[in-house]
Order: sequence, then structure tokens, then C-alpha cells
Amino acid sequence: MNWDNMKIFLAIANAKGLKKAAIRLGIHHTSCARRINSFEKQLGVTLFDRLPGGYVLTEAGIQLKQSAQVIQQEFNSVEQNLLGKDLRIEGDLCLTLPNGFATHLLMPDLHVFMEQYPDINLKINMTYRTTDLASREADVAIRHVENPPDSLAGKRVARIYKSAYASQQYLDEHDLINAPEHCHWLGWGDSSNHLNWAIKKNYPNIPVRADMYSDVLQLAAAENHMGIASLPCYMGDKSPTLQRLHNAKPVDPEWIWVLAHKNMYRNARVKVLIDFLVHAFDKHKHSLQGSD
Repeated sequence: MNWDNMKIFLAIANAKGLKKAAIRLGIHHTSCARRINSFEKQLGVTLFDRLPGGYVLTEAGIQLKQSAQVIQQEFNSVEQNLLGKDLRIEGDLCLTLPNGFATHLLMPDLHVFMEQYPDINLKINMTYRTTDLASREADVAIRHVENPPDSLAGKRVARIYKSAYASQQYLDEHDLINAPEHCHWLGWGDSSNHLNWAIKKNYPNIPVRADMYSDVLQLAAAENHMGIASLPCYMGDKSPTLQRLHNAKPVDPEWIWVLAHKNMYRNARVKVLIDFLVHAFDKHKHSLQGSD
């Protein structure tokens, strides 16, 4: 049995769809479809029901997934133990981080890192998706989390402070206190969570509109006078067109961690990147706190 086919099967099973699985695997979705069809033909069973809403595992597929996951965990454990003992400061190294950190805070620092370590091939994956460090989708991750899982090791570097921002033009044209129904917050994810925003409680009668699941999108929308955004201070304060709302003191809802899988934490490349990022975040602490 070809393990490459098994990896394609697992990717589709986890993504519950062909296109998402192909993106994660870095191949075209038609190639992904051809490989899984060939795999089913080789096994003589149907692993997925192809439904309009996506790929759904059959009973045979469920059984195969359980076995395949055990094998994958063993492969990953062996690979991580070997790589964790690698003392060379050279080779590939993948960092995953949220969009805002990449585009508005850390890119100059990452440039310095690449200059300091020319033998490391740094790969940067800019995403909000929870990347699986155990499966080596990334080697190092910057995450907003209170308590990382026990399988990860790393350093808690700072709290990220947020405030509420809108363009001066938007504030000139809207009365947040006396006519809140004509204003709106820019939505982020599940609307049921919006009232939990500490800053929004100061303006409870302003409705939520749209859904922009990215601080980079929120920033661009606010700068184009589309509404009020809850933004990290390191982004909102540096915008030449945005203002903090009155009575919107920065709040610190989340910790920032720099993490790696425990088996990879001893790897020399991983360690130098984590140490470098810890120093970079310390350098930016005033910007993160909104006290620049």
C-alpha cells in the first residue's frame, strides 16, 4: 500500500472536501481526485460518498482512517525525534503566524533573521488556521492562546492589546452616542461573540455588520470608512487615517505564545527562531500594549 495515497486519503478525510485537501497538500485538486479514485480502485472499496456538501467517509473509510491515524502518529513521532536531535543551523524551517503579525509587525525582524542565518530556508505560512505542529505542517507557530496543549513547548512572550478604531471621516459623519443605529461595528466571525468584546460594551447599541475574519481586512475596511473595527493597537495606532474611539482604552484579552512541538523543541533551527522571536516581541512590547 502506497503511503502517499494514504496521506491524500487522510487529507481529504480531515478537510471533508477535495479542494481544501489539495490546497493543504500543495497539489491540484484534479490530481488529488485522480489519486483517491485510483486508491479506491486499488483497495476495491469506496472510501467516500461524494455529496454536494463535500466528501463523507463511508463505513470502510471510517475504519481506514482510524488505522491510518495510528500509523501517521508513529511516523511523525519517529521523524520528530530524529529532527529534534538535529544540531545543524541550516535547512528548511516553517513558521506560521497570523496575518497582522506578518504584515504589520514582524516582517522587518524576519528579514534580519534571514540575514543572520543565510543557511536556513525560512518558509512563512500566514494564516489564522490552527496549524498542526504534530504533523509538521509547521515547525514554529505564533499563536493567541491562554494555555497551549501539553504536546507543545515554547515561551509566552506578551499580551496583545486591542482597542476600537474608526477613520476620522467616519467619526465626523456618524454620531456614536445619539444615533448608534446609523453606525456599525465590523463583524468578526460568529456574531454571537460580538457582545463579548470588552470595547463593544462601551457602545452596546451600535449594531454589527459584515463579517471580516482578518485583522488585515478589518484595518483596510476601517481605513476606507466602512465602520468601527476592533484592532490590535500595533496596527490601529500606526494607521495615519484611524482614531481610537472615545472611552476605548486598550484591553488585553489574549496572550501571545511562540510554540513548537515538544519533540522539535531541541532542534537547533527551531530553537534559534524561537529565541529570535522572543527578543523581537520584547522589542515591540510598547507597540503591542498601545503605549507608543
